[in-house]
Amino acid sequence: MLISLAYGALLISALFAALQLQRKAQSLSEEPKATLQAAALSAVFLGIWALSELISKSDSIAGTDIATLQRLLSNLAYFVALPFFATALLVSARHCHWQRPAWGRWLIGLFALFELLRRMEHGELYTQVVAVAVTATMFLAAGSNQKRLRGITLLATVNMAIALLLMGPGTLLANQLFNHDLLYPLFLAGALPLSTIAIKQSVR
Repeated sequence: MLISLAYGALLISALFAALQLQRKAQSLSEEPKATLQAAALSAVFLGIWALSELISKSDSIAGTDIATLQRLLSNLAYFVALPFFATALLVSARHCHWQRPAWGRWLIGLFALFELLRRMEHGELYTQVVAVAVTATMFLAAGSNQKRLRGITLLATVNMAIALLLMGPGTLLANQLFNHDLLYPLFLAGALPLSTIAIKQSVR
């Protein structure tokens, strides 16, 4: 029950982030608009994953098909959505917006990199690399942001760092005292709206 509430919180957080970012994007010029839409797409991916987790925990739904779909969406959220979102946060903080084709190439590159390393059987190492890289990117964004936004960006980064480095699939410091299944989506849910505020207010 508690885990379902945690994923419910993540779903609400992701949908809130996606709607806020997309709404803000409508009033912007092309390149800043692409940055916010990239972040919104990442939030949608995370929301879809959270929804799949909620569905999979329903007693009335079970089986191999839902387990396979759940695994695919989990990989989409972790290996694609999180790096994509962190990139959007950094790009917006540094005001060096990418054009839409560049975002598309980066998205395809994330898919390709995951598949390549999976086939090379480096999946476990890459999972940890993603955790460190996303956290480092967000810390860089916090340092690059305007002074008035550094606090909220740093708070979002701390939530994300705890989620990825201590609770997530690529955890570096596993601790059996914590319920990782419960806390991981909760810390992600906390990071998303904070990051969304930072992205929206840093885009000119």
